[in-house]
Amino acid sequence: MAMFSDKKRILIVEDEVIVAEGLRLRLERLGYLVVGVTGRGEEAVELAGAMSPDLVLMDVRLAGDLDGVAAGEQIWTRFGLPVVYLTAKTDQETLERLLATQPAGYVSKPINDAAFQSAISIALQRDTTERAYRRKERYYASLLAKLEDAVFAVDADQRLVFLNQSAMALTGCEPGVKVLPHLANVLVFITEAGEAIDPIAQCVACGQEVSIEKVWCQTSAGARILANVEIIPFAGASLSSAAEETAVDAVVLLHRVQPTPQGALPEYIRVCAYCRDIMERDAQGRVVTKRFETYFEHLCGYQFTHGICSNCRDELMRPR
Repeated sequence: MAMFSDKKRILIVEDEVIVAEGLRLRLERLGYLVVGVTGRGEEAVELAGAMSPDLVLMDVRLAGDLDGVAAGEQIWTRFGLPVVYLTAKTDQETLERLLATQPAGYVSKPINDAAFQSAISIALQRDTTERAYRRKERYYASLLAKLEDAVFAVDADQRLVFLNQSAMALTGCEPGVKVLPHLANVLVFITEAGEAIDPIAQCVACGQEVSIEKVWCQTSAGARILANVEIIPFAGASLSSAAEETAVDAVVLLHRVQPTPQGALPEYIRVCAYCRDIMERDAQGRVVTKRFETYFEHLCGYQFTHGICSNCRDELMRPR
């Protein structure tokens, strides 16, 4: 019967046999399980993918084409595994290379036991916390994806970071696009009075939730819906992956509503028999006329497009 251990599993990457054995003994005394030892960067990447250790302890200087920094970068980018580096060199160039790989920590040689123990412990705790955060993030993202309301996440410059399925359907944005556009390039907000507004900038500037009822949301693809708009600030939040972290400054929710007549529909609508305009009385009791489109746009919020029917087209094309 297979036995499972709750010990944290660590892969050692060190090309000096004596040093590698010393690291193994140190880790085992601290209660960790060493799942593998290798001295080559290429093999370290393969083992990391196959074994999925909780942490990789990586010497910076390795023999072969792939040094420790390059191997550690691949392990982090491909598998999201934390890497703690061992280095005898602490010059600026080496530190800059290490920092560029988003290390979980580093330990200087010769190794100090207390510093070594702290670096490993902190790296593992940080990874546990980040994994729990990412699980919650995926859970909430899956909930947002299922909402019928359109949901957009944007950064401080209103660049799109996330769209759910409803938002993609509304704007025409394709799933899987690596570089998403600015929200203003695909969606504008217009009041019922016809005034363009920017509630997202207001939300980000004041850091407070902004709610506006009955706003026309006009997309660059030509779609137009009436919605109650909620913008929630999320300063300091992010959508993260193993390879990158993207800031989220606001989440925009569009709760679609049906246009309602601004007044009760009259029992009869008077239409001019000649020009076909609609006749009604103004506040002074005078008879005024309105175009059919203007009348119903004002009364019900309807939008009209124009074309030519087949009968009229045939009539227009008929030789005179």
